[in-house]
Amino acid sequence: MMPIPFTLQPAVKNLKPIAIGLMLLSGTLVQAKDNLSNQPKTSTSNSAGSGEDILDINDSGEVVIQKFKVTRSALHEDEAESKAAPEDTGYKRYNKTRIIGATRTDTPLKEIPQSVVVVTRKVINDQQSVMVTESLRNVSGIVTTNPLFTASADKTRIRGFAAEQLLDGFTQYYNPGDRESTNNLERIEVLKGANAVLYSGGSGAPVGGVVNLVSKLPTAKAFGQLGMKVGSYDFYQPFVDINQPLTNNILFRITGEFTDSKSFVDVVHNERYNINPVLTFTNHESTTLTLQGRLSRWRQQDYQGLPATGTVVTDKFTLRRDMFIGPASLPPSISEFDGMWATLDHKLNNVWSLNFKARYAESLFDQKARLLSGSDSFQADEPVRGAKLPLASFQTANAELYQEQEEKSFLGNALAQFDLGPTKNKLLIGADYSRYADAGFLGGEFAGNVGVNLLTSTFPAPWAAPEYIAKFGNVSFVNNTTYGGYAQLQSNIYERLHLLFSVRAGVVDIDYHTTQPEKISAQTTTLKMLPRAGAVFDITKDFSLFVNYSQGMRGQPFVNFARNTKPAPELSETIEGGIKFNFSDKFTGQLAAYQIDRTNVAVSDYSDGNFRSITAGKQRSYGFDADLTWMPFEGLNILANYAYTNAFYVDSIDSRYFQSAQAYIPNGATLPSIPTHSTRFWANYDFQQPMLKGLSIGAGVYWQSAVFLSNNNKFQVDGFYNVDASIAYKYERYKVALSVKNLTDEEYYQSYGYLNGRVAPGPPISAYATFSVDY
Repeated sequence: MMPIPFTLQPAVKNLKPIAIGLMLLSGTLVQAKDNLSNQPKTSTSNSAGSGEDILDINDSGEVVIQKFKVTRSALHEDEAESKAAPEDTGYKRYNKTRIIGATRTDTPLKEIPQSVVVVTRKVINDQQSVMVTESLRNVSGIVTTNPLFTASADKTRIRGFAAEQLLDGFTQYYNPGDRESTNNLERIEVLKGANAVLYSGGSGAPVGGVVNLVSKLPTAKAFGQLGMKVGSYDFYQPFVDINQPLTNNILFRITGEFTDSKSFVDVVHNERYNINPVLTFTNHESTTLTLQGRLSRWRQQDYQGLPATGTVVTDKFTLRRDMFIGPASLPPSISEFDGMWATLDHKLNNVWSLNFKARYAESLFDQKARLLSGSDSFQADEPVRGAKLPLASFQTANAELYQEQEEKSFLGNALAQFDLGPTKNKLLIGADYSRYADAGFLGGEFAGNVGVNLLTSTFPAPWAAPEYIAKFGNVSFVNNTTYGGYAQLQSNIYERLHLLFSVRAGVVDIDYHTTQPEKISAQTTTLKMLPRAGAVFDITKDFSLFVNYSQGMRGQPFVNFARNTKPAPELSETIEGGIKFNFSDKFTGQLAAYQIDRTNVAVSDYSDGNFRSITAGKQRSYGFDADLTWMPFEGLNILANYAYTNAFYVDSIDSRYFQSAQAYIPNGATLPSIPTHSTRFWANYDFQQPMLKGLSIGAGVYWQSAVFLSNNNKFQVDGFYNVDASIAYKYERYKVALSVKNLTDEEYYQSYGYLNGRVAPGPPISAYATFSVDY
C-alpha cells in the first residue's frame, strides 16, 4: 500500500525510526525463526486453570506433556478466546464471565460490585464493525464521538458524563490518531461510574466511566490473517494480523490496518492507519515481560457540522444534508499518536505476585478550520440577523488549533491471595504516577467582513493560517501531574458475600499558564482521600444483589480559565445498586440504578470579558441501565441493552449574572447530546447443520430518543433508529462477509457538539464486503 505523506512535527519525529525499526525487526525475526536451533515444536494446547497442558516432542522423539504457565497481566486477560487464531472456535459467545480490568485482579464479573460490560471479539466480528464507535453501542448508556469529528478531542459519554478512553489501561487524553480501528482489539471493557482508585492517571479519575481498549497479544500458537474490506463511498481497508512464536520463550505479534475513504459529506476524505507490534518474553512459570508499540495516524478535512437552523428547524430555509462548510481546498487536519509501553508480571510465590506497567507517548494534532459564526457566536446554530441579509447568512473565520503532548506514566502493584477462616481474600497494594505536558495555540481571524450565504454553498476566500499563529507560536501550556497510592481488599465470605473496600491517597497537580494574548498563570495541588466500597450478595448461585459507593477527582486540562481563577480539580461522587445474574454462562447480565454528582465543573464566567471559565458549576446524573446476553441454544447469540439517563445542571452559575445571553444555561438544563432513552438489540446465528456449517447471519437495531444540541437547550434533534444486518461464510481458511448499515436508509440528524452546538447528518444506507484468509 502507498504510505500517507504526513509531515512529522518535531514533538514526535524521534519515535518514527523506532516504530519503523520494530516493523523491520518483525520481518527479520519471523524469517530467522525457522533457523533457530531451539525452535518450538508443533503443539496442541488445552486451557486448564492457570496454565495449559502442551503436547511436545523432546530430543529423544518422545511425546511429553509440559505445563505452560503465563502470568496474567492486569488489563490483559489471556483467556481462551485470546489464544485462538482469528475466527477460531474460541470466539463463540457474547458474554465474558471473568475480568481483570475492574479490580486489577482476576475476578468473576458476578462478584464485582460495579456495572461492568465487556464487548467481546465475537460481537465485533459478527457485527462486522467498521469503527470502535459502532461497537460501543452494544453497551447501555454510552454516547460516542461522531466519527466525522477531528481527532483532537474525545466526546465519549457514559451515564451523561465524560468518560475516559484507555488503551491497555493508559489514558488516551484527546484520543488522537487512528482511534476508530478495530483490527487490533481483543475486546472492549466498559467500567461505569467513577474509577478513581485504579484509574487516576493523566488528568485524574473519569466521572462517567472508563472505556478500556484491550489489544491483541502474542500467543504460543502461530497463525496469521490477511484481509481487505471495501465499501460505500470508495472505502478501502487492507488489514493484517501475524502471530509468530520466535522461540519457546519469545512470542511476537503484529497487526496493521490502513483505511482510505470518502464520505457521504461533500469534500471529506479520510485517511488513517495504525501499526501495533508486540513482543513477549516468558519463562512459562513465573515471569512475563510484554513490550508493545503503536504508531497511529489520522488525516481528514475538519468537518464542523451544520447549524440547527436549516436542518432541525426548517421554517425559514433548508440546507443540503451533505453540505461541507468551507472551501473545497481546505487543507486536511492531522492527528498523530506514537507510544511504547511495557508490562512486567512476576509471581513470587503462591501468595504474592507483582505487576508493573510503564508508558512513554507523544502525540499531536493540527486542526485547520473555516469556522462558522452566527448571532449566537461560534455555536453557529442561528444565522446572523439583519434586514438586508439573506436568510442563511453567517460569517466565517480562518482558524487553527495546534496541540502537542508528551506523556510519562508508571504504575505498579503487589497482590496477595490468601484464605483466612471462612474468607478468601485478595489484597492489592499499588501506586502510580503520570505526567502529561500539553502545549499549543488557538488562533483565528475573519476572512473579510462579508458573510456567506449557506444556501449558495460558495466559499470564495481560500483558507490561510492566521497571522497570529506565525507571530507567537505556542502560547498555552498545561502540565497535569497525578500520583498516589492505593490499597484494595476483596473478601469472599462463605462463598456468598463478596466485599470490596479500597482507598486512594490521590494528588492532582495542575500548572496552567499562557503567554498571549495576555499572561495568565494558575497552579494548584490537591491531595484527597478517595474511597470505594461495595458488596455483592448471592441470593442463589445464579442471582446476586450489589451496591457500591465511590469518589473521584479530576484535573481540568482542556479549559481556558479566567484571570485570577484557581483551577480547582473536578470532584465526583457515585452511588449505584442493582442485580447481576449468570445462568449456566448462557444467560448473563446486570441491571443497575445510579446517581452521580459532579462539582467544580468548568462553566463560563460572564463577568469575564472573554467568557472564560471558572470551576463553580454543579451537575447531576441519575438513571437506570441494563445489559444482557443470551445463548438460548448452540449457535444463537443475543445481545440487548437499555438506558434511562437524566443528566442536568444543578447550578450553572449563569443566574448570578444575566439571562439574556445567547449561551445562558438555566439551572435544571439538560446536558446536551444525552438521550433520555436508548436501546440496542442484536441477534446472530451460526448455522450448526452440516450442509450450512460456516454460514452465519445477524441483524440488529439501535434507537435513541431526542437530545438537546447545547447547554441552553434552545434546539433539539429528534430521536432516530438504525437497522443493521450481516451475513458471513467461512470455508476452511477463507472467509467472505457482507454487512449493511442503516438498512432502511433512514434520514436523521445527530447532535454533533462542535463548539457546543450543531448537528451532523446520519450516514445513509451503506454496504461493506470483507475478504480474508487465515493461515
